[in-house]
Amino acid sequence: MKLLMSVLLFTALPLAAELPDDESIEVEVEVKVKVITQTSVPADCLAAVAVDKIDGEKRLVPAQGFLIEPGIHTINGHATLDITHCDFAGGDLQMSSAEDLEVNFEAGKTYYIAYDYKSANTEEWKLVVWVTE
Repeated sequence: MKLLMSVLLFTALPLAAELPDDESIEVEVEVKVKVITQTSVPADCLAAVAVDKIDGEKRLVPAQGFLIEPGIHTINGHATLDITHCDFAGGDLQMSSAEDLEVNFEAGKTYYIAYDYKSANTEEWKLVVWVTE
């Protein structure tokens, strides 16, 4: 173990000696966006989403959430609804596929995505960003 550390130190010294004191090193760090999809608020008629499509392509992402590049992306998936807290008086529970959610994701932020089913009209149900941190 000591021998390995000595070798690493000796090989790093010549590289460090070649850099002038007044020159800085730029390091490019890519900052991703965090997307949380498994947080739901049944009392507010917001369901967790299992994302299975990003930018029109089928994707397999972790159920809790995922990281994505900053920029404009479209997201879609499916949700399981808890209808015990939401009033659907006369509402028809037949629904069509949700429209893609288009979001301009900003670097370093966290976005919470859910399926909003507050309306009695199922045609108004949609994917939403309900919190941004």
